[in-house]
Amino acid sequence: MEQVILITGASSGFGELTAKVLAKSGHIVYASMRDTAGESAAKVQEYASFATENKLDLLTTELDVSKQESVDKR
Repeated sequence: MEQVILITGASSGFGELTAKVLAKSGHIVYASMRDTAGESAAKVQEYASFATENKLDLLTTELDVSKQESVDKR
């Protein structure tokens, strides 16, 4: 069964691995990270390329769970 999943801290490590594995398993995955226009911009592009190459529903979104304002925007 396809699920919509939000992964926090997906710019590296377990978050990145989890996002990619779940997307490859057929789920719609939102990989969230801080500063998608700055520090994480290269990672956003990497995710876009990975999703296109593998025909996955894997999207990035900016989210900083340590800042209430960022959480409220989502």
